[in-house]
Amino acid sequence: MNQFRKLARFIILFVLFGMLIVSFAFWGIGDMLRTDGRSTEVAHVGGTRLPLYGWLGGSPVYVNEVRDQFNRQLEAIQRQTGQRPEPDQALRYGLHVRALEEVIQRAVLDYAVQQFGLTVSDAEVQAAVARNPAFQGAGGSFDPLLFRNRLQQARLSEAQFVAETRREIAAGQLFAVVRSDGLSPKSLRDDIFRLESEKRIAETIYVPDAIIVDVPKPTAEQLNTYFEANKTKFQIPEFRAFSYVLLTVDDILPQISVTADQLKQEYEARAAEFGTPEKRDVDQAMADTESKAKAIIAAAAAGKSLEDAAKEVLGSADGVIKLGPVTKKELPPGPLADGIFGLPEGIAPTSIQSPLGWHIVRINKIEVGKSMPFDEVKEKLDKDMRAQQAPDLLIKLVTDFERALGKTQSMKTAAEELGLKVKTYENVDVRGQDPSGKQVVIGPAAAELMQAAFATRESTESELLETPRGEYFVVHTDRVTPARIPTLNEVESKVSEAWQAEERKKLADAKVKAAVEQANAGTDMAAIAKDLGTEMRTAKAVTRFEADAGNYLSQPVVVELFKLAPGKTQSVRTGEGSVIVRLKQVEPPDLTKDKDALDRFGKQLDTMMANDLILELVAALRAKYGVTVDEANFAAAFRPQQP
Repeated sequence: MNQFRKLARFIILFVLFGMLIVSFAFWGIGDMLRTDGRSTEVAHVGGTRLPLYGWLGGSPVYVNEVRDQFNRQLEAIQRQTGQRPEPDQALRYGLHVRALEEVIQRAVLDYAVQQFGLTVSDAEVQAAVARNPAFQGAGGSFDPLLFRNRLQQARLSEAQFVAETRREIAAGQLFAVVRSDGLSPKSLRDDIFRLESEKRIAETIYVPDAIIVDVPKPTAEQLNTYFEANKTKFQIPEFRAFSYVLLTVDDILPQISVTADQLKQEYEARAAEFGTPEKRDVDQAMADTESKAKAIIAAAAAGKSLEDAAKEVLGSADGVIKLGPVTKKELPPGPLADGIFGLPEGIAPTSIQSPLGWHIVRINKIEVGKSMPFDEVKEKLDKDMRAQQAPDLLIKLVTDFERALGKTQSMKTAAEELGLKVKTYENVDVRGQDPSGKQVVIGPAAAELMQAAFATRESTESELLETPRGEYFVVHTDRVTPARIPTLNEVESKVSEAWQAEERKKLADAKVKAAVEQANAGTDMAAIAKDLGTEMRTAKAVTRFEADAGNYLSQPVVVELFKLAPGKTQSVRTGEGSVIVRLKQVEPPDLTKDKDALDRFGKQLDTMMANDLILELVAALRAKYGVTVDEANFAAAFRPQQP
């Protein structure tokens, strides 16, 4: 009976608890629990999804984590290329999907580490950070200032980096089950090594299309037929006329004045920069008491060398330390630096006391410092001081211009108010070229100006835009001339040249084909080259991953070379001509002589196979725990903003 009562109470409590959960879900408290005060969830690793409540257990992936990874990808591209992709361009390339996958993979690893009970202590993380060469100073030890600077450059907080380091160490423990040594079979290693290390020597002939000089002009019928079949090749591109206002630091510099007094103050503040500091070649002996120091000085004064005097008093043959040529800044500030740079050449008559002990100093040589006169550096100082002030003044001008734009709603009116120049380009295509093909849009922000001009509707203005180099501009698209297909009369000369070029190519290809047939029939390559009016070359031995451009072995030609049997010939079209290539000789690798290289390759192959196994392990963990992506939340998070 007691057991029945206990069971009844348990059932009642379970029902009440279930009703409580449902009520929380209806009133939104479940959402409060799920969001964890951070941001919207876009994916979940593991766990169980309860109706009306949400996830129970598992590891969430939040949209702010994915956005951070997405931004880091954009910054990495900017560091590599100098240009940051526009958000819509990055979305077209699928960078947001890649960011989501990378964050999910981290979450899977974190969840696996948690499930396997792997832990990483703070001491292990600290040791790993200290060992990182990126954070080590000149002496090879951990440099806190360098550590902070590197994190700042990478846009990472210390907490983020520590968490990532902890994750890497834990992942290393998890992946330790995969041993790379000896993973690749010996036969597979040897076969791949032979394949990759084999070298081939080729004979080559370059046959340019230009060897065909007697191409006739097309008839009217041929010209018309060719034009009708290739109209799009001769399309006249869209042209635009636009005006713009461009604000750069160079525009500000003439407005900045620097007084003579300011220049002299700057010269005095930077005196060390404009000269060579005094250097002194210094030796020193160290004593732990003043009496020993006095005894060394007395022995030296009696005629002994500093080395002999130090050995006599200190009993050590290594008593004299050679500091070599040093500047005052290279010495510890205080009595030692002041003392050494206040002495004449020779052994100092008195010792210098520092926190390290008593120093007996010998000045071997003094190199007097030199400084550049003020007049010689005045122009540089003036330029530097203007450059220092220019950015702040540019920002002020940009702010005033933006305010005027908001008030007048007109680029030209705002420019007139502030006395700014409005410049204009007439009829340029998207590349910044005029109808004759001459590049006319050049100089600062040229690429950004063209992009804005072709993204702005006719008779409208762009927003105030900034380039990655800190230039500011507004573009007004004055006129748009749409792209069109011209009549034959307008482009007859171009069509005729194109027809002749194709005919020349056909005739040249026919000559090359005949030459290849002759070579494969046994004709000497040098004789074939002579008949074609060109030369035969023998290229250096190359692997399938190398090239010899000087002897016409570009990568496409090398690919064809490694398909050939010895003595056989083939042609490869490249640019405005063809390369005839004949396999002269095969140089297989000697596995005995190349043992060291073979061993290195085997280790690389082992590592590659281990990496593949690790990827399989991650995929298996992902399948085991399950990953659910909230496609609606993810799409909403990266939906392009409507203007």
